[in-house]
Amino acid sequence: MPVTDIKLNIKDPTASTPPGRGFYQLEEENLYLPVEYPGQKCRFFSYLESDPVSFQLDRDGRLIFIEITLPRRRWRIKPNLVPPETAESADISFLDFRDSFAEPTVFCNTEKQFLLLRFSRDPAAHNFYLAQNLIAQVTEDHRLTALWVFDIVDDLAGREIAAWRKRIHGKPSTFKKSAVVPAGTPNL
Repeated sequence: MPVTDIKLNIKDPTASTPPGRGFYQLEEENLYLPVEYPGQKCRFFSYLESDPVSFQLDRDGRLIFIEITLPRRRWRIKPNLVPPETAESADISFLDFRDSFAEPTVFCNTEKQFLLLRFSRDPAAHNFYLAQNLIAQVTEDHRLTALWVFDIVDDLAGREIAAWRKRIHGKPSTFKKSAVVPAGTPNL
């Protein structure tokens, strides 16, 4: 039996908001939303999912990846869709693991630059950053009611997502072997 509400644990922030971004994979027609924690190796531990949406979580219940398999051509366009103007920083973890939830309604603006996943009609009491470009709207009792994704870019063969991750984590350090110069050799 699926969970009826997605419950969250919300605490005061202990670090800066992690980078996150939406990458629409043109060849697969899927939207990938990685959340990166620079300097940390986050590994998949569990999930929460519905037919078109999958949340991947680490051991602490932190969001590390979202996959939306509903093609962009099937997102419901709402021309007057207005995202939240402000959001607060917080440490958020998901409380349910290895379970399913009811299929959310998927809306987007006319340009398909931002997306709204509506999980319930309950009014949002708070807006929290799950990551940069990713805002969770939650009820007073910490249930997820909606999720906003901003700044979605088209990606082909994972090039954009790979370049973005490289910018986040920096280039791997390369070991430069210094040449051994015999004593008395002039520097050129």
